[in-house]
Amino acid sequence: MMAKLLKIANKNIMFKLTVYAFIWLIMGLINIANEGGRFLRKIGFGAKKYKKIKSLKDKYKGERCFIICTGPSLTLDDLNKLKKEYSFGMNSISLLYDKTDFRPSFFGCIDEGVFVKLRDSILKYDSSNIPVFISGRAAKHCALRQHWYEIPINVAYHTYDRWVKNKFWCKFSDDAYAGLYDMYSVTHVLIQLAVYMGFKKIYLIGCDCNQEKGKQVHFKDYGVPDAAIDTARERNINGFEAVKEYCDTHDVNVYNATRGGMLEVFERVKLEDLF
Repeated sequence: MMAKLLKIANKNIMFKLTVYAFIWLIMGLINIANEGGRFLRKIGFGAKKYKKIKSLKDKYKGERCFIICTGPSLTLDDLNKLKKEYSFGMNSISLLYDKTDFRPSFFGCIDEGVFVKLRDSILKYDSSNIPVFISGRAAKHCALRQHWYEIPINVAYHTYDRWVKNKFWCKFSDDAYAGLYDMYSVTHVLIQLAVYMGFKKIYLIGCDCNQEKGKQVHFKDYGVPDAAIDTARERNINGFEAVKEYCDTHDVNVYNATRGGMLEVFERVKLEDLF
């Protein structure tokens, strides 16, 4: 929606200025509300719906985990290697539920449009008692199940810079109860969650970062195109650089175990060598 609005705005200078002012005002107010809620949770006055996630704080301290991205390099054989490991699945990984007996330890879906598109397949995880992390925007479309967690995510703190100025920057949060930050991808959100849960070694697989118009972006297309794919790779790399900056100073190691791809921010390792 934002991309379409700005595309129309660029055709008329007065309308463009009006739209930019509107975006600045709305995003500023949303950010103030988000940061205000974050502050209140920090001092003990948080919404009850978020308190559930506090039970996961440092629960897996010192362990390693795998974050399974949805790039075209991902294979079912990769998943089979992870059956005895802690792992985070995301988005279209849910479409593999009936194609393999592999189940991720945790699952996350943050984008509202993606959740609506994949809701039926995500709901299957409920029968397996797999913890599922969703955003408030996604939670509007489905009642929370017993093992599901709604997490507060600030998506407005950098939205104006992203859409109006094409300036990509982001924050990292290690406190899922206080609130996480949108860092351009569900992958970044799951890394923040993994750190909150105490994991010290985090391996990325299927994280190709090869977003390019007209090319295969996911191992399986699920009909939700990126409206701003022209900047998707730059945004994602920016997010990973912010992840590395935090982790390098907090005794957390992130490795790229993806086969190929264009992500060079983290040290590369071969998935087969980890077992």
